Amino acid sequence: MTTQTLPLPTAPPADGAIRRRLSTRVSRGHVVMVVAGVAGAVLSFAALHQGTGGTQVVVAAHEIRAGEAVRPADFRPARLSASSGLVSALVGAGDVARLRGRIAGTTIAAGEPVLRRTLRPRAARGGLRAMSIPIDPSHAVGGRLAAGDRVDVLFAGERAVSVIVADAAVLAVDARGHGGIGESSSPFTVTIAVTARESQLVAAAVADGDISLAHTTGADSAKGLAPEPLDRVGDPEATGP
Repeated sequence: MTTQTLPLPTAPPADGAIRRRLSTRVSRGHVVMVVAGVAGAVLSFAALHQGTGGTQVVVAAHEIRAGEAVRPADFRPARLSASSGLVSALVGAGDVARLRGRIAGTTIAAGEPVLRRTLRPRAARGGLRAMSIPIDPSHAVGGRLAAGDRVDVLFAGERAVSVIVADAAVLAVDARGHGGIGESSSPFTVTIAVTARESQLVAAAVADGDISLAHTTGADSAKGLAPEPLDRVGDPEATGP
């Protein structure tokens, strides 16, 4: 009688082996996805530079670092075939001339398409700073101010009244009083252009709480005017007619 030897049952793989197999599969899957993504990016980059159709946009001609002011020479044209939503978010070739002096909010790599939101307007012209002053309208010509006006910022101290900022440009007026320094509940906010030193003076004056704005559009500048001692205020002989 012939004896038949049956194969022994194969033991199920251990948990560690299963995890290693799954890990290998997942890792390979990730590699495939990464390679596909890189390939897609390379193809998109090539289409951006070599394509003849699509919409003309601009890319960075060289690296533009965050905080730098841009010039037309910082960009070069390229064509891009994409959805209208994507294209509208990019800087078009016809917009370059209007971008002079804007500030790069983030670093833009050479050859990278330029998003409109990346280029931010200056806070104020001439390298000045924009600063908001929360103030009661009764201390700001009844609130009758608008962007483009000029104002003096006056501070009444314990001994004298001083013009701490002369002939400042009004950048914005907000009747709701959002975004100002000091009291956020102020019903009125005026944003003006100031130097670094003037911003310090205004901040100190607002903290003290005794500040006023004089509407000076078209008036002679008060720059260099000496402080007026309070004991002279109301004295006709001292203050003149």
